[in-house]
Amino acid sequence: MSRFKITKTKSGKCDVTLTIFDKNNSMIGQKHSTYDVKPTIRELLNYAKTYKKDGAKTVRITNTPSCCVKTYNL
Repeated sequence: MSRFKITKTKSGKCDVTLTIFDKNNSMIGQKHSTYDVKPTIRELLNYAKTYKKDGAKTVRITNTPSCCVKTYNL
């Protein structure tokens, strides 16, 4: 199992997309953000946990420059 690494672009920015799914694997929400400083996985998961009241069960985190994708349970 490889580690999920958040990487930066050449300009020093970090592009991250969060896609939140419910128990039926239907998309509830999506957030795309560009960061100047690399966010931690914990920070991203804490944001996704705000969707739990809407029935969120999993979140998929995608990092654009390296195209790393990882799915986490909430």
